[in-house]
Amino acid sequence: MRLSLLLLLFLCFIICNAQPVTSYRMPAEWEKQEAVILTYSGDPDDPVTTEKVHRSTRSFIRAVSPHLKIYLLISVSHNKDSLLQLFRNEQSNLSNLELVAVPYLFSMGVARDYGPMITRDANGVRKLLQFEWDYVGADFIHPDTAWTRRKNLRRDRYFNQMSQLLGIEVVKSPLAIEGGEIELNGKGVALIVDSFTRRRNPFMSDKGFESLLHASLGVTKLIRLREGIAEDPAPGQSRLYGNLYGSGVGGHVDEFARFVNPTTIFLAMPDSAEAANDPVKKLSYERMKVNEQLLIAARDQEGKPFNIVHIPVPDVVPDEFVMDTSSFMHPVASLHREYPGLKNGDRIRFLPAVSYLNYVVLNDLVIIPAYWRPGFPDICKQEDEQVRALYVRYFPGKKIIQLDPWGMNYGGGGFHCWTQQVPEGF
Repeated sequence: MRLSLLLLLFLCFIICNAQPVTSYRMPAEWEKQEAVILTYSGDPDDPVTTEKVHRSTRSFIRAVSPHLKIYLLISVSHNKDSLLQLFRNEQSNLSNLELVAVPYLFSMGVARDYGPMITRDANGVRKLLQFEWDYVGADFIHPDTAWTRRKNLRRDRYFNQMSQLLGIEVVKSPLAIEGGEIELNGKGVALIVDSFTRRRNPFMSDKGFESLLHASLGVTKLIRLREGIAEDPAPGQSRLYGNLYGSGVGGHVDEFARFVNPTTIFLAMPDSAEAANDPVKKLSYERMKVNEQLLIAARDQEGKPFNIVHIPVPDVVPDEFVMDTSSFMHPVASLHREYPGLKNGDRIRFLPAVSYLNYVVLNDLVIIPAYWRPGFPDICKQEDEQVRALYVRYFPGKKIIQLDPWGMNYGGGGFHCWTQQVPEGF
């Protein structure tokens, strides 16, 4: 009875709050931008992992700040003067850097997923789109009401803060969605991972979901992919095989399928030889073959087939750890919580969610991953070069910058996840 009442209230909320059809459109990432939002946070109980994340973030700031304004989201505990001196020492352009202190930043994850998404209405006026949100793995059927109240208060305060900062009005949608789980071509076509999105909207019908996507993001054609890559495991499924573990969300599309223009899709695809020799790549290969068939059958906004381009999967060496059950360091602490049978002295290998497709387009720049480092196999260096050549080909006229994303991968995600574009206003 209680569940039926909750469902009725939820449907009433949708009906009352849904925006009129064709209200908003989210510009494609390759459209003109005036700034980018970037998260600079970390676990205060894990300074080792936090510094790994910050090194990747600082390399991004150093590369992008000469070209584009950056709104840098920082924790309220950060000393702004000390941070600015650090960025100055690393030759960043401080005139394009604005530090924005956000309460409870670490608990909110990263900018792409937490929001806002910036859309335009029918008159071209920008809006801050505030979707429903909760951490990956949250129970959307029986939510923790106390946490939900705290989370919603924090989100409302954050969106009000961003609204005042950018001078853009907030509009809300009842869809539970994250930026990393949807990919848009700017012409009405979107990619999602069906298994991931359904878990976050358990009471939503397909028709209701698509109607709200149309109203909030201008989606007229939705392509539902099946599953994400094995390197992006869901919470509770971190053991990949043997003593190899991963860390991910279990289905963000920006790890494996991305629009590079309205009609071309990059798809992360191991080859058959890799699949035969690597259990993780074998699983990704099998999943991507299914997704590829779905993409082949799909049509673009003009009813034409998409151009699908295979992108390699990085060949990296997992990090090794000795289990210490008293440690707060990631991934040791999180894996022990997930697998309490792990004991002191157990040796584990850890593979963060690595991908060449976690890139970001910023006007004339494209920031892409490069994974090779001393100790990694030569094939990794060759893949870095192969991937760069593909980006040069499909982003003509843009400057391709390769940066090491390993720290961000450790923290969860990559350059795309940790950023959110601010489209140019009219």
